[in-house]
Amino acid sequence: MKKKVLAAVLCALGILWMVGCSANSDAPTTEQGDMPVDTENQEQTAEQTTDLSAVVELIGKADEDTADLLGGGEENWTSDQQTFIGRIYQTELYGDPVMVYSSCSAEKTVDAVSVWISDGEQEVTDEMLQTWQERISSFTGAEMQDKGTAAESGSQAWSWQANHMIYSLRLLDNILTLDINPAVGEIN
Repeated sequence: MKKKVLAAVLCALGILWMVGCSANSDAPTTEQGDMPVDTENQEQTAEQTTDLSAVVELIGKADEDTADLLGGGEENWTSDQQTFIGRIYQTELYGDPVMVYSSCSAEKTVDAVSVWISDGEQEVTDEMLQTWQERISSFTGAEMQDKGTAAESGSQAWSWQANHMIYSLRLLDNILTLDINPAVGEIN
């Protein structure tokens, strides 16, 4: 009797093992066909390659249409809860973690965005600054304008103008931000 039970258990395990193998064979594999592809990791990598176009696309949209973009945004109100400012998104651009702040009109339409690349917690190296300058130049296709150092604050600024938008990169100590605004009233 014990032999029959043992044989039945081994048979059941064998069947379960074969079902598991066949279910796994439906999973995407690498070119060599030997290992299943981690599709979840691929999706995360795709999200990490988000570039500035995802941020620029916020401008001009109704706030309610932007709520789920960039991984979902949290409403941002004044401290007295009387005025809606926009949304705060914690996301990644070019694989780097950033905070994106939208600024809305009274009609709750996104007027501008600010990307906080570094909030002062980490050192902004020359390499980091140059990388972001190159990213913005590449994205806009425009030539970077060095705006110099502000006498009042000591912040350094660079700007680009393209596609009816102004991109302003600012560095103050270890705070690096990028503001994107419509070029309203600007002379080309």
